[in-house]
Amino acid sequence: MKILKIFFFVIIVITAFFACEKDEICLEESTPRLIIRFYNIDEPDELKKVPQLAARVDGIEDYYLDGSISIATDSIVIPLRVEQDLTKIELVLDGSDLDLDNDNSDFINLTYNREDKFVSRSCGYKALFYDVKTSFEADDDNWVKSIKTVETPQNITNEYEAHVKIYH
Repeated sequence: MKILKIFFFVIIVITAFFACEKDEICLEESTPRLIIRFYNIDEPDELKKVPQLAARVDGIEDYYLDGSISIATDSIVIPLRVEQDLTKIELVLDGSDLDLDNDNSDFINLTYNREDKFVSRSCGYKALFYDVKTSFEADDDNWVKSIKTVETPQNITNEYEAHVKIYH
């Protein structure tokens, strides 16, 4: 009797394993996020860390703090808005500490052309971003001194390389 229970259990496990279709598991890449690297304005080839960085995408209420956006403190990964052709990002120097008086916000604007690409039934669609252009809003206390895309024209189709350089 005990062998019969084990046999039926093994049959059920094997049936469940082979019942899944290949399309039911998403193994493809999803919509790529923007990778920003921070550089020293005085030594343009040298990476420079940003202390206590926080970032917020306009239209999304919560801030991304170091732990959720950083590859390291000299680079961040941020999602782009897939429902429109513009993403406005607030980068806050000293924004992830508790002292709100020392926060210094700069606003980065990215415009792009979107293309929705069907990946598979399980993954659905992913957005690809082409002809990305960057700018930042100047004020009297900018910590961001310059911004540029890594390539011209810049396309964001993967998360394996940096897309934007910010000099501070």
